[in-house]
Formats: sequence, C-alpha cells, structure tokens
Amino acid sequence: MLEALFFFLVILPLLSPVLLIVAAGLVVHTVVVTTRGRRPRTGALWARLTVISLCVGLAAYGIGLWEGSLMWMSQPEDLCQMSGLSYSGSYGSESLWPLHNHTCASGGVPVDMVPAYVNPVLYAAIGLFVVGVAGVIVSRLRRRQAV
Repeated sequence: MLEALFFFLVILPLLSPVLLIVAAGLVVHTVVVTTRGRRPRTGALWARLTVISLCVGLAAYGIGLWEGSLMWMSQPEDLCQMSGLSYSGSYGSESLWPLHNHTCASGGVPVDMVPAYVNPVLYAAIGLFVVGVAGVIVSRLRRRQAV
C-alpha cells in the first residue's frame, strides 16, 4: 500500500499539467453549454465543481511537490546550491502536509522552497470539493423527493 502511495506521489507532479487542462476544459465546457441556452441539471453542475476542485487540488499539490523539491533524491546541499541559497543544516525539515521545505536558508533565515500560493489553493480546492459533494447529495435528495 505504501508503495502505491509513493508511486502516486512521484507521478503526481508529472500529471499536474494534465489535471489543470482537464479542469480548464470542464470550466470552458460548462460556460459554453450554459451560454448556448442549455441549462444543465443542478446535480451535474455540482458534480463538475467537485471534479474541477479535485483536479485543481491535485495539480496544486503536485506543483508544490515539484517546485518545493520535496521529491529531490540527492543531497540537500546540492538543492540549496542549485537554488542559489545556503544549506540551513536542518535536513528533514520538510513536510508533506502542509507542504513546506525549509532545508535552504538565505542570510541565516530559513526559506520555504514551496511556492506561497500552493497551500492556499490546496485548501480552497478542498473546501470547494466538500461543498461540491454536499451539493451533489442535496440535489439528489431534492430530486428524489420531487418524484
């Protein structure tokens, strides 16, 4: 089981562009369908919101893994040298939840290698995912009661 999770975490940064394209395609499709006058069912809109937020959340996590160099397989000193920073000596100060990597420092101050937008986008996507799932459930219950 842990091997499958590790494999997923290794592949996720590579899938991030595909997930963003899928999310953008769903948004464009929804906008085009509604502007043409066809009104999709409420449950379908909530389901699309759920899928879009899932794709964006996974893509943000993958970008954070990639940009934050959390999947770096070499020595941390090499990562800091490539980034133009100094090694802070705090090897192992990275976290997978929330994403942060304070391995490098600038002027003695630890620098987070994960971009600042990753964790807020991830939390927003989780919130929208929960709202979308709740919307799907409520719309199905209302539809069932109406019949």
